[in-house]
Amino acid sequence: MASSTPFTIAIPEAKLDRLHQKLALVDFPHELDEAGWTYGAPLADVERLAEYWQNGFDWRKQERKLNEMPQFQTTVSIDGFEEVNMHFVHQKSVAPAAIPLLFVHGCEYCF
Repeated sequence: MASSTPFTIAIPEAKLDRLHQKLALVDFPHELDEAGWTYGAPLADVERLAEYWQNGFDWRKQERKLNEMPQFQTTVSIDGFEEVNMHFVHQKSVAPAAIPLLFVHGCEYCF
């Protein structure tokens, strides 16, 4: 197995600026009468979340919080496939008989 290297989440400010621009420019469709959850999330919920992401969510605060965890990356070889870059948190439990947990996500850009 390849060695692990420390990992820190560091989203460029330009990406956050672009997200805010996109949220500011979105044109929401009209709500279908009495659609409820039949066609997805109600428009009011989506609009509320978009407003929060644009004006209320503090990404840098969350980034700092996530970066408090010991994060790493490594490369894993899988027979018949290309090597896979894996991101993981290595947090030991304070409980001496704790069962180890492995949480894996499928996209290298999400956590």
